[in-house]
Amino acid sequence: MPQPFSQTEPSDLLVQTLGQTYDPKAIQQMLLPLGIKRMPQPISYFNDDIIWSAKASLRLDVYRAPKINELTAHSYSPDDGWIVGCVHFLAPGSDDRIKAPYAGTLPGGLPMDTAPGDAIAAYGLPAMDEMTEWPGFSGRILAWRTPTLNIAMEFEEGTMLRSCTFCLIGCIGSWRDDQPEIFAP
Repeated sequence: MPQPFSQTEPSDLLVQTLGQTYDPKAIQQMLLPLGIKRMPQPISYFNDDIIWSAKASLRLDVYRAPKINELTAHSYSPDDGWIVGCVHFLAPGSDDRIKAPYAGTLPGGLPMDTAPGDAIAAYGLPAMDEMTEWPGFSGRILAWRTPTLNIAMEFEEGTMLRSCTFCLIGCIGSWRDDQPEIFAP
């Protein structure tokens, strides 16, 4: 499983916000070393929203109760506001907004140009390791489940990291249904 998170790396600090109320000023403070001066507020009328920082090559998925409870089997109250459910560290190709890879290291100290073998060496044997194809993606997916979070890494063409996602149990949307033994709450 992942090495203990540091107290100073932005990626490790971001992963520590999972399950916490989204605070744009606190997130912006964490991202100052990457040159981020502002993080937006959630503006969705629905119970989920995506917070982008294209400059940082970062995406945060935030949720309100009851949606976060459905995805994670937790019991947040509507008074808890927007909860950070997922942190995506991105590379070009993950979205058309992303022009550069996430500039920092990934949680546990891995670089963004990490290879699948390096991820396995750092995080241990994955619960899922498969080659897959869907429209716009062909590659390898590695995924780990810990008692408190899921980790998924997408490697385009099997070797180039496209995204690294850390989320609360069950937050990887449709994968809950496709791979319930790994991703379901």
